[in-house]
Amino acid sequence: MKEHIKLAFPIKLDGHEYTNLSMRRPKVRDRLMIDRNDLHESESEIHYFSHLCEVSPDVIEELDWSDFVQLREKLQLFLASRPSA
Repeated sequence: MKEHIKLAFPIKLDGHEYTNLSMRRPKVRDRLMIDRNDLHESESEIHYFSHLCEVSPDVIEELDWSDFVQLREKLQLFLASRPSA
């Protein structure tokens, strides 16, 4: 399952314009992969989101802070959601 996040402030990087990102639901292995790297917490978060959105970390680094907060909020919704019975 992927969720689409419309960027309030689109970015241009390497000749490509990003107006939205698609984020997939995280798996345990995604978190383990990030935890195994010896990165500062903020760098770790950037790599985590780039992995879930399948874009370069450079894309995440270029986001406006409000768009980065949207990624965080979407992740929290993923983590809190449970399938209905």
